[in-house]
Amino acid sequence: MKILYAANRNNNSRIQLSRFMEAMNNTDHQIKIAGYKDYLPKGLNIDWCLTALLNIYKPELLSLNNDNLHIYFDQIKSFAPDLIISDLEYFTSYLANLMNTPLWQCSSSIISHALPTSEKYDLGLFKFYAYSLNRDPQHTQRTANIITNSSRNFVYSHFGDAENSPKLQGNFEWIRPYHKVHRLHKPCQHYVVAGLSENNKQVVQVLKKYPDSVVFMDAGAEKYHNIKIKDINSEDEYYCNLRNCSYFVCQGQASFLADAFYNNKCPIIYPDYQDAESIINSHLSKKLLLGDINSNDADITDFQSTEVPPTYDDSIKYLHEKISEIA
Repeated sequence: MKILYAANRNNNSRIQLSRFMEAMNNTDHQIKIAGYKDYLPKGLNIDWCLTALLNIYKPELLSLNNDNLHIYFDQIKSFAPDLIISDLEYFTSYLANLMNTPLWQCSSSIISHALPTSEKYDLGLFKFYAYSLNRDPQHTQRTANIITNSSRNFVYSHFGDAENSPKLQGNFEWIRPYHKVHRLHKPCQHYVVAGLSENNKQVVQVLKKYPDSVVFMDAGAEKYHNIKIKDINSEDEYYCNLRNCSYFVCQGQASFLADAFYNNKCPIIYPDYQDAESIINSHLSKKLLLGDINSNDADITDFQSTEVPPTYDDSIKYLHEKISEIA
């Protein structure tokens, strides 16, 4: 089966793509990748760099009147994919519809569209975060159009496996995030372990005051006193440290929350209030007792270091399992 996978311009999209490609290793599928230069996993070769489709002066202004888009279109037609999977990527989704190629959306960001309005009101999202959730009406409408014109819309999140998981609107489905579960291992024990998709100095400064703090993020980050910086791409060490730490800290990105959930951890979340996905994930975690929000820089020891045994819903599959159903 020939598959085109289009990643988007956010850090969780990078993690999702990396783990999907690992799951698809040693399969017979022919996979080509499109993505944006600054949001790609290290060491992964891509077939199309979508950064060339952006306005170099105003990259947020997406335009279909673009010569490079015509080149991309011709090359996709030449590849003739049987399936296009998009992480809410605008250009590729548009071209998939022109080609009448089956189009799946698989994204953690899609949760903001998948939750019913009543659920968002219950979480207090419109009352406190309406600006962050609807900051760009044009982008919101564009995303809604992408979803409407896709044959399947997968919400990449562990919340589907949680007890009392929220109901989704009718045209959405849960998809299980890729993760690994590590064993208890004393040499991996640390007091605080953090997973960051980028170097967030505010969170790092908070962690400096705690003994034995470890932060996983991209290699090459600057060094800090009293904190060990480790490469987020060192998966075995990351999962081992996560499973065996006293406290796990993140910013509410779907992949880090899922890693904590499946490894029996209740994370302390420092939400990114400029990111709608982080806001929704953080408050949904708190509601479902799967995490707690540290919004006032309270001491980490004020939070309970609880273990949350993960649950698995047999009806929810991984993305590669969904592909196998149609291959």
